[in-house]
Amino acid sequence: MKRLYLFICCAMTLALELCSSASFAQKFLENNESYYSTGYYYLPDSTKISGLIKYTFLQPGYFRFKESLTAKAVTITADECIGFHEDGDKADFETLSNVKIPAGLTNRKLSKCFAELRIAGNLNLYLVYFEKSKPGFSTAVAPGISVGTSSVAGGPPRVATSRYMLKKKNSDVVQEVPKKAKQFRKEIAAFLSDKPGIVDFINSHDYTDDEIEMVVQAYNHSK
Repeated sequence: MKRLYLFICCAMTLALELCSSASFAQKFLENNESYYSTGYYYLPDSTKISGLIKYTFLQPGYFRFKESLTAKAVTITADECIGFHEDGDKADFETLSNVKIPAGLTNRKLSKCFAELRIAGNLNLYLVYFEKSKPGFSTAVAPGISVGTSSVAGGPPRVATSRYMLKKKNSDVVQEVPKKAKQFRKEIAAFLSDKPGIVDFINSHDYTDDEIEMVVQAYNHSK
């Protein structure tokens, strides 16, 4: 429910296009500081740190953290921890490396980012939340504060979106899940070529990213 709320909040920030001052955007961010849920994150040595967490899909590389309601919020990046859990959404996030996400007409690679774990097994399915440039606008990142569907202080308009990612157990290779059927069939069949039966299953139909959960479950339950 909180994730849905955050999507609605980002849609409402279209109003920022009417006011490009950085101070207006800063006030918006300060107001949103109240929306936290209990949770915890793990340091690289697996130490568990409990407190209050706020994570949105605006930027995939960090979340806000408070030790208590009255404590000052700090930013925790994907370089500082290996994952976190939100009680509000009952969601688990893990740190992924070398993730390619679309940024408009081109792709950009993130050295590290957080990804929501949707299915765990020999093949893990993740969902990465991020922003990309609106179609028809330059993908160059201009100076300014990016909030929701608008990048203020001179930047191009941005839209919130997400993309599925795959990673096999005991492997660091991350595979983006294409949205279109032809590309899906080619790339996912190649990534899962260790199981010929799954390759035949993928090639039997024009699957897209909407069916990726079914494909992952089929892989995890196949011999």
